[in-house]
Parts: sequence; structure tokens; C-alpha cells
Amino acid sequence: MSTNQNLTTAEWLSENYQEDNIVIVDCHWDSNAYLRAHIPNAIMRPGHPYIKSEDAEGNPEKHMPDPEQFELLMNRMGIDADSTVICYEEWHNHFATRLWWLLRYYGHDKVAILNGGWQAWVEKGFPVSMSTHNPLPTEGFKAQVSLDRFVGLDELLINYSNSEWQVIDVRSDGEYNGSENPGNNRSGHIPGALHLEWNSMLKSDEKNVHYLRPKEDMERLLSDAGVSKEKTTVVHCQSGVRATFMAYCLDLLQYPNVKVYDGSMGEWANLEETPLEN
Repeated sequence: MSTNQNLTTAEWLSENYQEDNIVIVDCHWDSNAYLRAHIPNAIMRPGHPYIKSEDAEGNPEKHMPDPEQFELLMNRMGIDADSTVICYEEWHNHFATRLWWLLRYYGHDKVAILNGGWQAWVEKGFPVSMSTHNPLPTEGFKAQVSLDRFVGLDELLINYSNSEWQVIDVRSDGEYNGSENPGNNRSGHIPGALHLEWNSMLKSDEKNVHYLRPKEDMERLLSDAGVSKEKTTVVHCQSGVRATFMAYCLDLLQYPNVKVYDGSMGEWANLEETPLEN
């Protein structure tokens, strides 16, 4: 696996997980899942799976950690400039892609997702561990912001209707059409936003392991949804987590200009000046 390939397999990882420069990160929602069993040498990602900045009580806020906070987290996890990071989890890998996207946003390209996640590893019969793996802290991670991967509220308000931009809403059908509301002040979607639910890019095998669809299938789904490679693409969901999964898929498919709106509907639908339609 090249260090910028973005995707790896359980077979490759089984042969390489003991390499010194590889940091395997278990991105499960619940740390108890890690304690029950995990890939050998994997560390548990500390904190909330959304990996957001935190308020004074430690609750996640709407936006990503700032560079200093993210550096502290990565150094605490033993990730430095030379580390190859492999991310996985058991809930279709969207928490894994959240870490993938933040690492890429902060300038670290040597990061990949385990296709099929924890289920693929177990289904293949590879060894598991119940021993906590504690990383050696480092000071070798230095955040270098890649602004081309991010769009904020003000820039999106100016450009959401720009003919050279396209917005992809990756939430459920109900969230998109406004029939479901996860607790926002308002419901609906950004006017003109395309819709393609994030998990449509996954397909279950006969063992119910959720793998990424073949690239040609993903391309077809995007084309059917009206997505073009020629436009600046903004991806969002409710909290900026599911959006990173679609951003990851677009990156695999070599879409050239993909941005995540990190505030997503948790921000947009709770303001008065932002337009919505059903």
C-alpha cells in the first residue's frame, strides 16, 4: 500500500500491523467496544468520535479542533510526521473517515481507511487483542492547514447558488426533505443541494460486511445524483461526520475540488439568515 492510497485491506494490514511506523486507530463510537476486542497494536481514539472542539464541560461543539488542539491529540496518540495511520471502526467507517479528513485537513497524507472495518478483520479470521495498547506520546505532529478541504458558513452563503459550485447533502431522505428533524430549529435542505445518502456508497457482502462499492458503481451513483467533476463540491450532513465519508469517496474517485462544510446543518438550520427549502 502506498502511503497516499487512502484505502487498505484486512489482508494487507494483517501482514504489516507490527511495523513500527504504522499507527492503527480504533475509531469506535463506544470505547467499551475497544476494550472487548480490537486489532492487535490498535489504539483507541481518545474523546468523542466526532472529534470536535470542546466547550468548558468537555462537550463537542459544531466545529473541528483548532490546530493546537489537534496537534495535542495526535501527539497524545503517538502520531508524528512519519506515521502511517490506519483508521477503522464498526459502524460503516464514517467515524474513521472523520479522523481521515481531519488528518488530511491538517496536512498529514499518510492515512488510510480499512475497507470493511472491524467486521472485515474479524470475518477474515485475523487475530484480535483484548489488551490495551498505550502509544508512546510524541511531539512530532505539526498541523499544516489545507484550506482547500474546508468551507465555512460565510463562504458557503456566498457560493451555494454559484453555478460553478455544487452542494451534496448526504443525510437521510427524511432529513433532506424536512420530514425528519434531528433537533434543529428548522428543517429542510440548502436550496439547490443535490442529495445522495452517504451509506449508498457501501455494499454488504454475504457475511454482512460493509465494503465500499466498486469505483464504477460509486461513479454511477454520483452521476445519477447530478454530481459533476467539473465543479467545486461542498459536502455536508448534520454534524460534519457523515459528510467526511462522502468526501473520502470523492477523494478516492479523484474529484479535484472537494470541501466539507464542517458546521453542516447543526449550524445552518439553527440560524435565521440561512435559506432552506423542502
